[in-house]
Amino acid sequence: MAHSLAPLLVEDLERAGKRAFLWLSHQLLPEAALGIGPDDILIFVDASLEEYYGGFTLERIDPDAASNRGLNIHSFGPAWFLALLGDLGTAYGDAWALSVTGASFDFGEGLSSECSLRSERARKAFRKRFC
Repeated sequence: MAHSLAPLLVEDLERAGKRAFLWLSHQLLPEAALGIGPDDILIFVDASLEEYYGGFTLERIDPDAASNRGLNIHSFGPAWFLALLGDLGTAYGDAWALSVTGASFDFGEGLSSECSLRSERARKAFRKRFC
């Protein structure tokens, strides 16, 4: 889902005259910290198992080192990543998570119609907030 939605969000930001940088991966990795600056607004986009009202949530997030309960890179989440930035002395401007309720987490072609609708709603909320 993020691989479909995130590039569209970058296009929206650029059309609004804002600078944007896209880092895509199937999982959040510490290497994503490279190049982050003190004025950057970090936006983490992902599918979720949670059922959100309207099919998505857009919320400000804070660092939380305790949020990484595992010992592998599959357990890194945005709050832990922000704590890592603090440990590295890397400043950033603000951080948000855009999570869309997923419909199917199997590898396949494209988004389900249900997830496409949720993603479009999430994109509209994103544009209202950031563009």
